[in-house]
Amino acid sequence: MASSLSLALDTSDHSTTPQQEQMAAATVTLSPSPVLSASPSSPYSFAPALSLADDVAALASEYSPMLLDVAPVPSTCKVSTEVDIRTKEHTQVRLSVSARGWTVERIESDDPAVRLQYHDLIGATFEDPEAVLLRVSPAFAREWQSRLVEQLEMLAS
Repeated sequence: MASSLSLALDTSDHSTTPQQEQMAAATVTLSPSPVLSASPSSPYSFAPALSLADDVAALASEYSPMLLDVAPVPSTCKVSTEVDIRTKEHTQVRLSVSARGWTVERIESDDPAVRLQYHDLIGATFEDPEAVLLRVSPAFAREWQSRLVEQLEMLAS
């Protein structure tokens, strides 16, 4: 969600020249997006900005054997910024994504010990969803580390 700050010079007294009026008006837009994008006419080539839907689809396809479910949270506005992930331990993790990263909004489990163990993560922000899942899901951590070892062995051979 970009915020804008507009600055303008009041020229109602007509004591400025048209050139001064053009130079006096300025608009500053603050965009917290971590992904750079360029207009189609730009000579610069940046990766296109990805949506949460793209992130959810990537998580679901890449980690489907490691997780029970990955789904965006329905939103009343046009763009959802939250995703629900259900781990193999049947722990429900709600994450919200922003320019700061992936923030743990809620952790639900039928096991009170699990809720207590991960309560301190609520409100914490991580660089990516994998970092959260490595903390809250032992099954995800084992499978993720196994994949990493396999990939490193392939590189070594």
